Amino acid sequence: MNILFLTAYAPVLHMHGGGVRMYHNIRILSEQHSVRVISFVEDDKDRERLKTVEAICESITAVQRIPDFRPHWLSVKPFLVREFSTPAMYAAVDHACRNKKVDVIQCEYLQMSQYRRRETFSILTIHEVLSSNAYQAFQKAREPIERFRLFYRWMSILNYEISVCNRFDRVVTMTKEDADYLRSYAHRADVRHIPIGIDPAYFRPSLEEIERPIEVLFVGNFRHSPNVEAADFLLSEIAPHFPDVQFVIAGSHVPDTLPHAPNAVFPGYIADTRDLFHVPNTIFVAPIFSGTGQRVKLLEAFAMASPVITTPVGALGFSIRNGEQAMLANTASEFRAALRRLFCSYELRVRIGNEARRMIVDRFDWATVGREFLTLIEMPSRKATF
Repeated sequence: MNILFLTAYAPVLHMHGGGVRMYHNIRILSEQHSVRVISFVEDDKDRERLKTVEAICESITAVQRIPDFRPHWLSVKPFLVREFSTPAMYAAVDHACRNKKVDVIQCEYLQMSQYRRRETFSILTIHEVLSSNAYQAFQKAREPIERFRLFYRWMSILNYEISVCNRFDRVVTMTKEDADYLRSYAHRADVRHIPIGIDPAYFRPSLEEIERPIEVLFVGNFRHSPNVEAADFLLSEIAPHFPDVQFVIAGSHVPDTLPHAPNAVFPGYIADTRDLFHVPNTIFVAPIFSGTGQRVKLLEAFAMASPVITTPVGALGFSIRNGEQAMLANTASEFRAALRRLFCSYELRVRIGNEARRMIVDRFDWATVGREFLTLIEMPSRKATF
């Protein structure tokens, strides 16, 4: 089967969660099918990174993304659609379809849905439910003009999201919660949830035990606002209460606006995040209070058998019972209490970490998740297109 795989961002490892999922999706599909990839890139660094994908698919084409920032006052489409709407991408898709028969078009991220072809079986992957994120932003706003702006943005994204989900043959989310949300609005959509996987043979705790002091770790790409909120929370509400414990805030694009904490370090982008874990004395914290989808940072921490503290929002997509595979907390006092418990008990850190890794091996191994990718492209009789 010939699959045309269209991506909003480079489908590469070690950059962000969406890239990890797309890379392995391409790899798994290519084992049985012909997969051609067309990806937007932001700069020459992205173009260079795409070379790592060449070995796992038939071909990969880079298209420079040049956002349209002009005002479009009468447009009902959300800005994110215009941001990813370029003549070069339309031309690349046209050329790919003329050059070789396409059986399946797979669009990654809502903003790529505009490149769907009515006559071709189509799959849309919703990495995050953007209308839900927009609603959360609207709820937080207090100033009247800002509330009106965010309300309009929410309605625009919701209308677009519903419309395109109903038009695709299959829609995929990362979590059951996101799938249920979309089904409640897009009644004609065939929505399925397939989690992000991980290689537990690659992400595994070291067998060599080295005496290390306890430290607290958070990892994130700080272009993503929930990660900025999480780091701000850790630095202002948590770290000052544990002055003798080092807090490691790892990731790229750390904003200058974050609070200062003398016991916090910022190592920046880490190509191999395994180097950050020294279990069981690395406690991974993910105070995620907004956003949707599944967090790759937690997949890695769980696979590394690190004890984890996160929020119910951060735990979406995982089968977690509080105090077993992870500790759940929603407030600063709850996070501090959970940290104190883990600081005081080596046995508790080991037990929670081992239970988390067991969950990953049983449910989130790519060998298991990959079978779901393959069944996704099986094509029943087509539904009506419009």
